[in-house]
This record gives sequence, C-alpha cells and structure tokens, in this order.
Amino acid sequence: MLEPITSGLDRILQGVQSGSLWLARAGGVLILLTVALVTIEILSRQLIGRSNLHATEITGYVMAISTSWAFAYTLMRKAHIRIDALYVKLPVSARGVLDLIALLSLALFCVLVVGAAFDVAEHSYTGGARANTPLGTPVWIPQALWLLGLVWFSVAVVLMSLRVLLGLLSGQMNDVQRLAGSPTLDEQIREENKETN
Repeated sequence: MLEPITSGLDRILQGVQSGSLWLARAGGVLILLTVALVTIEILSRQLIGRSNLHATEITGYVMAISTSWAFAYTLMRKAHIRIDALYVKLPVSARGVLDLIALLSLALFCVLVVGAAFDVAEHSYTGGARANTPLGTPVWIPQALWLLGLVWFSVAVVLMSLRVLLGLLSGQMNDVQRLAGSPTLDEQIREENKETN
C-alpha cells in the first residue's frame, strides 16, 4: 500500500541528492575563488602597499553561504558526526526509531533556523541594510544565498524524515538503515573503495 509513495519519495530523494551535490560543489568553488581573492589581496599589499579587494568581508559571506550549501549533501552522505557506540548494538528496528527521532529533531531545528534566517533577510531587505564596510554590501544578498542553503537542507531533512517514517511503517528496515542509519565500519570501507576505483 505504501510502495508507490515510498518509490516516489526515493526518486525525489535522488533528485535532492543530485541537487545537494551541485550545491556543495558550488560552495567549494566559492571557497576556491575566495582563496584566490585573499592571495591577490596579500600580494597586492606586499607589492603595492595597499589593496581595494576587501577580502575579509567577502570571505565571511562565502563561508556562511558555502557552509549552508553543504549541509544537505552532508545529510545525504550520512556524514554528520554521530556517537554510536550503543546504537550499533541495538536491534535494527530500535535503530530505525532512533534514526527517525534524530531526523525529526533535526527537522524541527531546521524549521526554527529557517524561520529566523528568513526574518533576518527580510528585515535587511525591507530596511535597506548595508554592511558597515567600504563595500557597503546590501546584506540581504549574502543572507538570501545563505537562506537558500538552509531551505534546501530543511527540504532534504523533511523528505528524509518522511521516507524513514514510511520505511518504519512498512517494515522496510534495510531501506531505513540505508537512508538514515549510522554506517558500519564495513560500509564505510566499501564506500571508500567505490570512490577510489
């Protein structure tokens, strides 16, 4: 009965995983561009004695943006830090319930953070707030890009939570472990071997 819904959610999650990979890559490119900008600024200060690049302000924006853009990819790869010494000793069904509780807690946190971030970006936009720097950046621009990553992460968490819930209800414990379970050492080694080949 739940099979059409779960297979549809699996397809959507594959799309979310693809989108998350591209956002993480874009964040990585932003960081590399920032490194180049900082290098140019340092060389400019050493050779000319001054620089007009304002790398400090830009790197702050880029760090916030690229970090939020990588959250969903980290979730999809199950790369968030976990303390699972007791978890791995529990039965698969208990682990699935704990995974769902963790995802629902994360989803609640995401909703609260996105609401607050939206309020900040909206207030900056409507108030015409600008950075108190020589660039005078309209701060809603980096805040909106930061918010984009947080919203994408929230969508990923909510969809993952729904899929894990449906997996638990339909008794698909292997799917629940594949999607949200803490990877075992053997699974991590297999994943590393797949990536290096």
